[in-house]
Amino acid sequence: MKTTFSAMKNTLSVALLAGLFLLTSCEKESTGTPGSEDAITDEEAVALVEGAMALEAEGLTAELDAAIEVTQPMLQKSPTNPYCGISNDSTVTHTFTSARFDGNLSTDWQWMLNCDDNDLPVSLTYNRTGEVSYESLRLISSDYAEGNWSMTNLLGGAEYLFNGSYERNGTQESKVRNQTSLESTVKFNLTDLAVGKVKRQINSGAATFTITGETSTGNSYSLSGTIIFLGDGAAEVVINGTVYAIDLY
Repeated sequence: MKTTFSAMKNTLSVALLAGLFLLTSCEKESTGTPGSEDAITDEEAVALVEGAMALEAEGLTAELDAAIEVTQPMLQKSPTNPYCGISNDSTVTHTFTSARFDGNLSTDWQWMLNCDDNDLPVSLTYNRTGEVSYESLRLISSDYAEGNWSMTNLLGGAEYLFNGSYERNGTQESKVRNQTSLESTVKFNLTDLAVGKVKRQINSGAATFTITGETSTGNSYSLSGTIIFLGDGAAEVVINGTVYAIDLY
């Protein structure tokens, strides 16, 4: 009986230790890092891209439109062009309201018309920096924006060509899906954007973007995608193979 009792005692001790081990393991697992539900969704990423590009939110397309606005009065074909090689700058502050966006803009522009040896305009160098705050149906955003552009095909053809980069970084509150609060940096690289000289809308070109940042829960995120321009201001954002329609104008 003594041997049997000792064996039972040992068995009970092993079972008790195993139970404590399992309990400890479960407690450690339940206090892990936040789950994937806290990460930025593709829909939230699309809202960031659309807000950074939309004309009505003073996005990328507004920069292209402003570059055209300052260029057209300087496109003289006379033997001498007084605008060639002259640096210009301007500061603009205003509020904007539309069906999709309401916000404020404070921005600085710098531009220079580059000409050939005959004083014929060849290209425009255009830079814009500023602060943009807006609210849309999907997002509340406060950003610092910076764009650097080269605009060509000034005198011939039906379209201007733009090459350059554009960046927005700031804080956002999503109004869709997880309603995430986050910090973000959205960077665009754009090649041969063809913008109509009459409608001033992007007809074609190549664009890629990256989005990086951190959510209010401490989760870092990073994603990239492409933009397909369909003409007459229509565009599609492609993220992880899924296509989303956006409205630039």
